[in-house]
Amino acid sequence: MTKPKLPEDLLKRGRKPIEIDYDMAEKYSSIMCTQSEIASLLGVSLSKLEHDPEFLRIHKKGMEQGKASLRRMQYGAAKKGNATMLIWLGKQYLGQNDKQEITGLMGIMFVDNVPKDATKPNSTADNLDVEEIY
Repeated sequence: MTKPKLPEDLLKRGRKPIEIDYDMAEKYSSIMCTQSEIASLLGVSLSKLEHDPEFLRIHKKGMEQGKASLRRMQYGAAKKGNATMLIWLGKQYLGQNDKQEITGLMGIMFVDNVPKDATKPNSTADNLDVEEIY
């Protein structure tokens, strides 16, 4: 049994599909807008964007372009001698950190940065060699 054909005017009923402006989505993505922000700016639901494979591809590409652009600007600032940027990039990519040492009475040295393994259960003050401090 075949279904009866519906008149053309019945086939055109219902909500019109919402179109996504992919060019604007890519521009918003390249300035690191979140999917939620882009949905709001484009006037579509977040769910619509999350289930659109073309948007997801464009959003990922735009975010990567935005990161590369930001990195270029950071390195440009560092090359111009921006000390703050040089310190920040050193911490991010070279493993550098701030180490503050304070010497108190009797020559005892206090160090601000604590080794990562000092928080483990078997690492206690009893394991420290007091002679190394003096």
